[in-house]
Amino acid sequence: MRTLWFRVLGRTVYRRLIVMERRLDEPIAEIATGVPAVVSLLSDAEVDDYTAFRPDTEAAEVRRRLRAGHRCFVVRNDERIVHAGWAATTKPWVAYLGCEFPLAPGDVYQSDSYTAAPYRGLNLATARVAWMARFFREAGARRLLAAVWPENARAFRPLEKAGYRRFGIIGVVRLAGWRHHFYRRRAAASVTPAYWDDVVVERRHAIAQWRAYMQRIYVDLMRRWIAPAGAGRGLKTDLFEEAVSAHHLLGALGSGSIGIDCSLAAVLAARERLRRTGSHHVFVVADLRAIPLCAGAVGHILAGSSLDHFPDKADIATSLSELARVLRPGGTLVVTFDNPHNLAVWLRNHLPFTWLNRLGVVPYYIGQTYGRAEGRAHLEAAGFAVTDVTAVAHAVRAPAIWLTALAESCNAPRLERLWGRTLHAFERLERWPTRYRTGYYLAFRAEKRAPPAALSLDQGCERGLR
Repeated sequence: MRTLWFRVLGRTVYRRLIVMERRLDEPIAEIATGVPAVVSLLSDAEVDDYTAFRPDTEAAEVRRRLRAGHRCFVVRNDERIVHAGWAATTKPWVAYLGCEFPLAPGDVYQSDSYTAAPYRGLNLATARVAWMARFFREAGARRLLAAVWPENARAFRPLEKAGYRRFGIIGVVRLAGWRHHFYRRRAAASVTPAYWDDVVVERRHAIAQWRAYMQRIYVDLMRRWIAPAGAGRGLKTDLFEEAVSAHHLLGALGSGSIGIDCSLAAVLAARERLRRTGSHHVFVVADLRAIPLCAGAVGHILAGSSLDHFPDKADIATSLSELARVLRPGGTLVVTFDNPHNLAVWLRNHLPFTWLNRLGVVPYYIGQTYGRAEGRAHLEAAGFAVTDVTAVAHAVRAPAIWLTALAESCNAPRLERLWGRTLHAFERLERWPTRYRTGYYLAFRAEKRAPPAALSLDQGCERGLR
């Protein structure tokens, strides 16, 4: 109904597009394509090849764009164009809105992305965008911009995988002959490693019974979903539990496993805590969007609600691509997200963070998350095969944490043990058909698919420009 409503508005008085931004000072991940692919720039002599690929486009229009300085990036398979996208650095025209897209120096506007039907879902658009990002970064540009119709959900996925994030909205209001164009930029959220350093310091005295409850949930998930033998070295995508509580999970991934966190304070505190236990692990200060590990370095990964603290879903998609890269083929990813199908999570996500934080309901920044369908789609787009989905942590979070703190303050071990058993009893709700309404986290088990016989993007680039 919402889509139909905006279609009607678009034909009458109101049109808008979501502006996506990809900054070029951020890491650009290597993207593998599902078929052998060569990326190159379209030349004037190849216009007929383009019109054979896009028969709906006139050759004269293609040549006009090229003469205007616009660039067309094409992806070929077996010498035939199977994907293309355009980029402009001056005066790009947005036909849907009837206006030029405003560009600042260093901006590049990309548009008119199209993939031939048999080649969709093979990462060609994402690979072309990554190649294009490198091309323009070397040319001195500072960011890529794109405009997407909000109801076209599929158009966002390749952009988000390539590192784009929502930046603003551009549109037009039309009444008779009157036109009003608008362009509103989104205020950027600032969640830095220094912010998480402060969170770790503030949360040093964690509620032990609650952390024990969460530890048991994740240990149970790993026992069910990660093969005990031949799993290889493990990777944990944050070190918050290890930094603030004795009820942590890195040890459950096996000796020599790797723990990553963007917070130096978290890494140092976790290393010191586990050093005292005699455990041997590798600790790394790093951003999940650019993991400093070789491809296929780990055999299994636990990402326990690590990816839902980003301000933009594009960051989640980028992180999933990085996790796929460092996981060996056939390896297992266990990942959880805040569950937007849970009413408490839905309300939290739709109320201002500042209010909830001041009331103490949300102690630190909570970012974007995925629902069941969206999570599955992005995992599969990143190169995973989703083999299981469930919901966990069924105790009603806010009152449960408050009651747990109250039980601990009474200094009554028998009461604490009774309350601990009560918390664990809530997990029986996972067996109920209503589990996606009561669980606080969505949990996905995904295996990395074996790569097809394909060229890497860099190989394709080298051959495509010679």
